[in-house]
Amino acid sequence: MLLVAGAALGAAFELAPRVLLRPPFGAYSDAKLHDALGRALVEYWRSGTQAFPAGLTALVDYWYQWHAVKVVISALLALVLALLSTALWQRYLRGRRWYAAVATAATMSTVFVMWVLSVNVQVTARPQIPLLGVLPGGTADGNLAQVVREMREGLTNSAGPHAGSPALTVLLGEVERYYWVTAAISAALTVAAGLASAYCWKRRFAGDRGATRVRFMHSTLGVITALTACLLLLIAVASALSAREPAASLLGVLGAG
Repeated sequence: MLLVAGAALGAAFELAPRVLLRPPFGAYSDAKLHDALGRALVEYWRSGTQAFPAGLTALVDYWYQWHAVKVVISALLALVLALLSTALWQRYLRGRRWYAAVATAATMSTVFVMWVLSVNVQVTARPQIPLLGVLPGGTADGNLAQVVREMREGLTNSAGPHAGSPALTVLLGEVERYYWVTAAISAALTVAAGLASAYCWKRRFAGDRGATRVRFMHSTLGVITALTACLLLLIAVASALSAREPAASLLGVLGAG
């Protein structure tokens, strides 16, 4: 049942947002989303105001709801995989040795889905900057290409005519907030993974030395959680550095466009 539930949630991760958001927003294909975002960014940049135009507001709402649906699905999938991992480790302790490999794979899948969940939470919290990553690469749209060049000029030349653009001021603030959110979530998960690793190692050394399988289980879980904590710490530090340099970070986002 857990395997079936996991497979169903994995399929729903991509299908559910498209189905659920079709009535209010219509059917957005990748090409349609790229085109709509390009037009909306051009309109916003040339409006000379800080307020998002209606087209860009609608796209931000769409991106927010898209990832909010994925937050729910990935949270359920993480729960299912955690239960599956627990069940497989219990079978390893009571049954055949090959269950250890399957249980380890399930545990690593759980960690990966938890990371996917955290990413979707970050995008849901501040969807504006992640949405810019959807800008079409190598676009043939001359208006969009010109706007992106002007934005880059405003970010790199403080004395240029575009440096004080209201739109650029808003986007720089959004970049800073997005990366601080990312840093905070990653830091919290780092602490959680570190505590879990410490608990597993404590159980490994304090347990019965004759219980080889129990010690192996705790060692494996300790290694996985320790490596996860290290990776999350790197993400937290990198995000904090990006938040302190919003101009460079926004240039990196525009580089995808």
